[in-house]
Amino acid sequence: MRIPDRFLRLVASVMLISITATACGLTDTSGDERFVSELDGLDIDYRTLTGTLNGSGSSFQDPLQQAVSGEFRRVARNVTVNYTKSGSSAGKADLAARTVQFAGTDSAIKAEERADFRDEVLYFPVVAAPITVSYNLAEVPELRLGPDTIARIFQGDIAVWNDRRIAEENPGVELPDLRIAVVRRSDGSGTTKNFSSYLDDAAANVWRLGTGESLEWPAATQGAEKSSGMSSLIASTSGAIGYVDLSDSVAARLQRALVRNRAGNYVPPKLPNARAAIESSTFDDEFLYDPLNAPGDEAYPITAPTWVIVAARQRSESTADALRGYLNYLLTEGQLIAPTLGYAAVPESIRQALIERIDVIRSSSEDRP
Repeated sequence: MRIPDRFLRLVASVMLISITATACGLTDTSGDERFVSELDGLDIDYRTLTGTLNGSGSSFQDPLQQAVSGEFRRVARNVTVNYTKSGSSAGKADLAARTVQFAGTDSAIKAEERADFRDEVLYFPVVAAPITVSYNLAEVPELRLGPDTIARIFQGDIAVWNDRRIAEENPGVELPDLRIAVVRRSDGSGTTKNFSSYLDDAAANVWRLGTGESLEWPAATQGAEKSSGMSSLIASTSGAIGYVDLSDSVAARLQRALVRNRAGNYVPPKLPNARAAIESSTFDDEFLYDPLNAPGDEAYPITAPTWVIVAARQRSESTADALRGYLNYLLTEGQLIAPTLGYAAVPESIRQALIERIDVIRSSSEDRP
């Protein structure tokens, strides 16, 4: 039996990404065979696709977009895919303005924003990943934090690392008498929305800052743009703490706290724990779901979803074809790449339904009699 060259190239690429990920510490990808059973998708001849697809939005999913679009170019040589990590808010605004063909977002479109979109918007959950509570304390190799403590730190109620409330969760750990430097996003961010939503739920009696892609943070906090900017600032600031996606946290070699979940267990921000959160979540008809503060002994409580959103109607048939092809690739071969970058793949039952949803995308001209 002759193995297709396309599959061999993909395997080689995934192995290369895996080696790089292992060197960076993203080694625990066990269990994804339960999520992706085979590379089945729509029957699309990628060689026939043409055009340019522009996307913008979530920095949370940027590593995945860059890796998958690069691999897609190998099989769809006449399609160029560009993705700019501008933040979820900007991505949704770009899609509404039709300046991009797809957007990455870590949060759903708000009810008041829906009027900005002239066409039906389709949600494609492509991966999920832990939002880490990353910190910079060389003398504290392991840190345990519950949701109330995290809330108090980020809203300024706890200002030093040896505060008794942190010490109570870390018996036997010598915490430094050092001021906490809270780092947060300065741009509109789906990661901020998910992090604040988690605290609003898990620390409901403590958290006062509300939820949203942008918050009114205390004046003493330090802002940084994009996940990569946050991780860089944490890495360069002794005593810093911030909320960063797993891939950027690993790339910056940050320390990551164990977070207490609903079952009372302190769990690490690793893929098996993110998968446990996804498995206990419910997807609605639009494929929206919420794995934040999910139940389960092993569930990591700050597991965040991220979607690619597109308009159901595209301006040209070639654009619609190229977009269907790229989404098909994201939901097949892209799911094998995802765990090597620190993302949990989409559950197989959901992935199959999403493959069918891709066929809804058409050009406006195809609606005409």
